[in-house]
Amino acid sequence: MTVSIIVSETVTGAEVADVLAGSSTGLDFGQVTNGAYSPITLQSANTGAQEIFVRHDAVTDPITNVKFYVAQYTGTYGGANSAAADIATLLALGAANSGADKNNADGLSRGLHIDMDWQVSTANQFLPTREATGQKRIFGKDAGGGIDGSSLALGFTMHADAASYWNGSSEVDATTPVTGSIGKSTDTVLGNRGHFKARFYLNSGAVDGGYLQFAQIFAYSFTS
Repeated sequence: MTVSIIVSETVTGAEVADVLAGSSTGLDFGQVTNGAYSPITLQSANTGAQEIFVRHDAVTDPITNVKFYVAQYTGTYGGANSAAADIATLLALGAANSGADKNNADGLSRGLHIDMDWQVSTANQFLPTREATGQKRIFGKDAGGGIDGSSLALGFTMHADAASYWNGSSEVDATTPVTGSIGKSTDTVLGNRGHFKARFYLNSGAVDGGYLQFAQIFAYSFTS
């Protein structure tokens, strides 16, 4: 049996379906300005992030080896350059990231960042020092051993702190989460969701504008 996943913007929501430039659907991060990030609420307060939830329809076993990486956009392209140029740009931005502030106060953060602790406080979300714990990753930046989120082989594994359980009325922590695993709908131990936060940062000196499009891939193993 094939196991399918749903990637949504809310804990019980439908598959992401924002209409993107070029008319394909996906997830729109919105507009980002130099020296800031998107989605953004109030930069000085470090508020604003794209919530991403991943769940699946397996009825017997969990999914394991959950990873994510970025790839060339495959929808109808509506960006400013080309799909190949955009993915190269995104990875180059991440590789060049040198920001020391979670809210880009120094204007040096750039690229796509992901935070894998669903309960992280507003004050600490996207804190650069949390890269050392594996809770935060930047696509295009080597996290050790060449792992930079640029391919399946180099994908970032889901941190255990991303696992949560939706009990029908509220989201609670999985009791014993395991790195890279999301349980079936009734699994309180592993949790039945992966809950992530993402931001796209732009450095103060960036000069290129226009739409930038890429594919966000979620990979996993399952028992059929």
